[in-house]
Amino acid sequence: MFDFEEANEAIKKNEIMSIQAGGMTVGQATQLLGKKLDLTPLISRASNHLIENEESASQALSMSLQARKIRKQLDETRLSIIRPHLDFQKAINKIVKEYEAKLEEIENSLKAKLDDYLQKSASTNNASFIAKSKEMFVEDGKLTQVKKWSWELENEALVPREYLSLDQKKIDEAVKQGVRNIPGIKISEKEEITMRIKN
Repeated sequence: MFDFEEANEAIKKNEIMSIQAGGMTVGQATQLLGKKLDLTPLISRASNHLIENEESASQALSMSLQARKIRKQLDETRLSIIRPHLDFQKAINKIVKEYEAKLEEIENSLKAKLDDYLQKSASTNNASFIAKSKEMFVEDGKLTQVKKWSWELENEALVPREYLSLDQKKIDEAVKQGVRNIPGIKISEKEEITMRIKN
């Protein structure tokens, strides 16, 4: 049988899990990236570069695309370094979530029973209900009954405007699908540049 007191003591002493992830340290990763990547010349050239003619514009485009290539390579390196840690993290998160779900279920079930008990104790003269106050104390903490205001939506059409917010994703999708007129929203066409890297 599961011993709650023993588990509680283990939680207090942080002895439930002792996890050590092997592999590369942050210092080692920093050294590796530093050896592979020196951005100083590119940063210096880009910040001092002036676009005055077609040739300097071509140079700017080339540097910009080089920066994108390096960013892509950097991200691939980052993924290769952290992939084992991410897999480890996912596995641990899955295990812990399962435990958390069971513990939350226990907590909520007992909380509902306590709430029921306190409701009955407030409305009866039965001597078996000893909790007359709105608080209960135990070694691990206390329970307090408090009143809280809550809300639920009854009629969205009646909700004042200051309590509503725009759904940006829906508007973006509508514009993408060809909608050009939404009351209260200005939809306009803007020109922007796109760049593609040659493989």
